[in-house]
Amino acid sequence: MAQQHFWTFCLLLTFVPQILSLECKWMDFHFRHKNELSTGFLKDMGGKLPLKCLTEQINLQFPQNAYNSEDSSTETTVLIAYNVLNHVFNLFDETLTPVSWDLSKLHYFKNILFRQTGKLEECMEGQTAFAGDLHSFADRSELLKTYFEKMENVLKDKNHSVCAWEIVRMQVIRNLEQLHMMLDRAGNP
Repeated sequence: MAQQHFWTFCLLLTFVPQILSLECKWMDFHFRHKNELSTGFLKDMGGKLPLKCLTEQINLQFPQNAYNSEDSSTETTVLIAYNVLNHVFNLFDETLTPVSWDLSKLHYFKNILFRQTGKLEECMEGQTAFAGDLHSFADRSELLKTYFEKMENVLKDKNHSVCAWEIVRMQVIRNLEQLHMMLDRAGNP
C-alpha cells in the first residue's frame, strides 16, 4: 500500500510541472482571440466619438513605454496584460448611467475581461519563478497605474459625463490594441 502511494507521488512530481506549464498555453493560443473580441465589443458598443466630445480638453498622455520594452518574456507579458485588464475592469465597474452604449455588448465586454483576468491569474499561479526584468516590470506597472488613475480622475472631474466615458473608451481601445502588438513582439502566436 505504501509503495502504491510512493509511485503515485512520483508520477505527480513528474507531471505537475507540465500541467502547470499548460496553464500559460492559454496566453499563447487564446488571449489574442479574447483580446480581439473584447476590443470589437468595445468599439461596437459606442460607435464613433460624438462630435460634441471633440472639444473636450483632457490631458491623458498614453503610457507607450509600458508596452514597449526590451523585456518581452512570457512572464512579463502575462503580468503586464493582467495589470492592464485589471485596471480596465475596475474602470468599467464604475457607474455608467449617462452613457447610451449597447448594454449587451458592454456585458459581453466585461464578461470577457473577467474571464481573461481569471485565466491570467492561473498562468501566474503556475509560474514558480519570474524570469523577466523585475525593475522594468515595476516601472511599467507604475506607468500604467498612474495612467489609469488619471482616467478615473477624468471620469470623476467630468461627473462621469458621456464625453468623459467616450474618451475613456477610446483610450481603453488603444490599450487593448497595444496589448495585441506587445504579444506580437513577444512572439506569442
